Amino acid sequence: MIPIHILEEKELKEIQVIELPMLSKVPISEAHRHQFYECFVFLEGGGTHTIDFVTFPILDHSIHIITPGQVHQINREKKSQGFVYLFDLVLFNRNKNIEDFLFDHACFDVKEFSPIYHFDKTFISTLKNITEQIWNDHQVQSPIKNQLIINQISLLMLYCMQNTLSNSLNNIDKHSDTYTAFRRLLNINFKTMKKVKDYAQRLNITEKLLNEIILQRTGKTVSNLIFNQLILEAKRLLNSGVSAKQVAYDLNFVDPAHFSKFFKNQTGFSPSEFKLIQE
Repeated sequence: MIPIHILEEKELKEIQVIELPMLSKVPISEAHRHQFYECFVFLEGGGTHTIDFVTFPILDHSIHIITPGQVHQINREKKSQGFVYLFDLVLFNRNKNIEDFLFDHACFDVKEFSPIYHFDKTFISTLKNITEQIWNDHQVQSPIKNQLIINQISLLMLYCMQNTLSNSLNNIDKHSDTYTAFRRLLNINFKTMKKVKDYAQRLNITEKLLNEIILQRTGKTVSNLIFNQLILEAKRLLNSGVSAKQVAYDLNFVDPAHFSKFFKNQTGFSPSEFKLIQE
């Protein structure tokens, strides 16, 4: 069973700062999910990081962003080191750009909107300076300590945003805002809204236009993306030890048999076969 990590209400009010020291031996890590955000900063890389069933290499001077609900597993090499910051999204609600940027990592597939940011050598000193400042601020008892750390992490996120923008300038089109709005709407409502017309109505556009936008952007239909979101959450729940019957009810299927048929049609495996593969 994949454990779910939770921060207490008191801990959610402050950003948790944890150092990732060099290892004396490579630990046997376990896949898990949590109800808060994690931002990993790797000053020295090595190893792999699997996020929602996709494996990424851990590179030097890179940043990894993990959102609530995602299943992830880190296998670090001995030389790897850096920091991890744990926080709730509400701490960034004073900066809408940062809040939206972080929330979009929860809304988009990791293959489409990568949670990994790798910076070249020219950024090394900047990355080290920011992480050192966060660590120093974390050590000091001050009524504004949390805000100081938030400001520094916001700076890291701005550099990640800049990295994303520089890599996606050629992909910007007139419907980008509509597409993003759809992905955010889907992330919040996929358990209860499963029809294309529901999303089109909420976005105040026709079903035809919505399908055209999604097809142009992804090569898939709106229904494909709705189904993909349901399957991703089903996989997360199944990997967390939830029974297929409970998953069916959690995702608002008519009955477990309907869910099992849907799951097998989409993945080629029954829920029980999928769980065996992941063990």
